[in-house]
Amino acid sequence: MLVLEKKKVINNEVISIVFSKDRALQLDAFLGSYIENISNISTMIVLYRASSQVHKESYLKLQTEYKTHPIVFIEETIFRTQLIEIIENRSEARILFYVDDVIFTHKFDYNNVLKINPYTQILTLSRGLDLTYSSVLLRQLELPTFTAIENKLLEFSWDEIKEYTDWTYPIGVTGYMFATEEILTMFKLINFKAPNSLEIAMQHFSKMFKSRKGVCGEKIVAACIPANLTQEEAHNPVSGEYSIEELLCKWDNGLQIDYKEFYNKPFSETQSLQYKFIPRTCE
Repeated sequence: MLVLEKKKVINNEVISIVFSKDRALQLDAFLGSYIENISNISTMIVLYRASSQVHKESYLKLQTEYKTHPIVFIEETIFRTQLIEIIENRSEARILFYVDDVIFTHKFDYNNVLKINPYTQILTLSRGLDLTYSSVLLRQLELPTFTAIENKLLEFSWDEIKEYTDWTYPIGVTGYMFATEEILTMFKLINFKAPNSLEIAMQHFSKMFKSRKGVCGEKIVAACIPANLTQEEAHNPVSGEYSIEELLCKWDNGLQIDYKEFYNKPFSETQSLQYKFIPRTCE
C-alpha cells in the first residue's frame, strides 16, 4: 500500500469535475441545480463523451446555454490521459468529483469546505442523515454515530459499521472531495479508462482513506438519481425508466428535466421520484 506524504493545504480554492456520457439532458439538470443551490461556486469542468454526432451537438448546445457561468467543457478522447492533464494544470488545493445523474437538492455553501482538511477528513456530499436505504444493496442502512462540527456539518467514522454499506465506502467520484495533489499521485499509479473503472481502481487505497473521518451534511446535497445506464464496465442493479435515446429526443424537442421538483426533499423521496419534463429555458 502506498503511503502518500501528508502536506498542509496551502490555499482555499476548490475545483469540481463532473463526468458525463451521452446525457446532455441530465447534465443540464446537474448544472442548473448546481448553479441554483450551491453558493460561492468555483470552476466546474465537464469532461464529456459523445458516442455520436447528435450527442455531440447536444453537448455543444448545452455549452452555449451555460456560457455565462464558470463551466469549462472538455470533450473526452482518452479519459485517463485527459483527466490527469486537467488536474496537473490546476492550482486549486481541493477537488470535488461528480457524475452527471446527480441533482443538487439542498442549499450548500462551497465556503464550508475550506476548513475541511482532505488529508484527515473526507467530505462527501452524497451522504446525509437521510441516507437510510441503499437502492444498490436493496436494503435498509444502519447509520454511523455523528458528531456536529462547524457549518452544520457532521463527522463520522467510515469503519464504525462492520458490514459493507454506503457508510463504509470512503472513496468515490459521486460528490467526494480530495486533496488535489494526493489524488493526482493516486491517478498516476492506477489504470482506468472511464469513470466506472476509475472508481473501482481507487478502491486500492480504500484502507488508507477509511482511517480518515467522513464529513457530510444533515441532508444529502448531491443526490444521485438513476434513470438510465451508460457505462458498460460493471453491473449495477439500478435500472432506469428511460433509454439514452429517449432522453436525447426530449432534449432535441426543447425539453428539460424539472429538477426543481427534487429540491428540499429527503433522499427517501428523491431516489424514487420520476422525472417530469418542462420546456427548456435558455440563459
